[in-house]
Amino acid sequence: MHGRESAVSVLDANRRDGYTIPSATLYPFQWNWDSAFVAVGLAHVEPEAAKREVRTLLDARWENGMVPQIAFWSDAAGYFPGPEEWRVGTDRTVHADVETSGITQPPMVVPAAEYVYEVTGDEAFRDSVLPDLEAYCEWWLRERSDDGELVWVRHPWATGMDDSPAWVGPLERFDPGEVSYTRKDRKDSELAEQRPTDWDYDRYVALVRQGRELGWDEARLREESPFVVEDVLTNALFVRACESVAALSADAGDEAAAERWRAQAETTRRALSERRFDDDRGLFVSYDLAADEPLPVRSIAGLIPTLAGAPTDEQFARMRETLDEFLAYEYAAPSYVGPEMDYDRYWRGPVWLNTNWLLERGLRRMGADAEADRVRADSLRLLDREGFREYFNPETGSGRGSGRFSWSAALSLAWAAEDAAAEAPR
Repeated sequence: MHGRESAVSVLDANRRDGYTIPSATLYPFQWNWDSAFVAVGLAHVEPEAAKREVRTLLDARWENGMVPQIAFWSDAAGYFPGPEEWRVGTDRTVHADVETSGITQPPMVVPAAEYVYEVTGDEAFRDSVLPDLEAYCEWWLRERSDDGELVWVRHPWATGMDDSPAWVGPLERFDPGEVSYTRKDRKDSELAEQRPTDWDYDRYVALVRQGRELGWDEARLREESPFVVEDVLTNALFVRACESVAALSADAGDEAAAERWRAQAETTRRALSERRFDDDRGLFVSYDLAADEPLPVRSIAGLIPTLAGAPTDEQFARMRETLDEFLAYEYAAPSYVGPEMDYDRYWRGPVWLNTNWLLERGLRRMGADAEADRVRADSLRLLDREGFREYFNPETGSGRGSGRFSWSAALSLAWAAEDAAAEAPR
């Protein structure tokens, strides 16, 4: 049994000055959506650490509003791709002089900040983070939306699910040329087989170098990047981010801001439903703006718009048929179901607890409590069986990737606290 004490031990060991690294073996800095999930778990056991986790991430926010994928708060010598590869500099950040990557990740930090506030009730925390959260949502609309409805990303790493089969099509459509670099993510032979291939990595690095060469100019990158994708998971979390800014603004007494962000949430939610649902596959699919075509892949990302309340009743009835395919494994829910499924390879089939946490909450929003209970129960079974691994084989339950992984530990704490609250006498 891997309980509260073990989870706290993992998070304490991975704690740095104001933030928690995802894993000592692979990810030694602050990652955007990792810290968001960590804050959710910490809110229940170390609320001050949870608040500082969010605040430290937002301290790396760029002046234009973007919260970067990585903040390099410590020496990055020997890490690839480190600050010397991104070449962002420290002049872009608004609160602290810190080097960062040049891309973002799904805006999970916004609903995470709302979650921490709901647990702690700390109005000073709310007032400290709200301007940065709103600036981040403004950035998505200003820099990453063609129509004020859906938002786009320009790198697989920015989706959080970088090795998803959904991105094979866009990556196939460009030749990265000769790309020289040394990978640092293959720590042993077993892990090497689970990580993205060199073919994928060549393209990841080429996209980074294009961004660097264009000075991270979003307008130019929108026109010139071969990877411009309306990712449905990112858009679902953008809806939730808008809802969170609305809720926090209303709580702070700013009803005008609250109404504006409620309206934006509804606009993006409706666009997801009307434009990104694939009835043939029974889930939402991302869209390749560079090629002007959908990316029809059965990824767990296509189920996450439930978190935004995006499906109509008719769409969700169809989604339940597809959901059955994700629940057909010993452990739900694999990150991808389809012809290229690999139970052990990164985002091509393993179960990840962060997407399970999002899916479970989405299913509850849609009233599918039985299916949500299954996702939660399987997540807890995996934790009990294997501990706080990065991801898990959906058939055998074997833990894969890094051990002592922070968001797995943190979400175990969130689930335990929510279960305890549900069982408490009223």
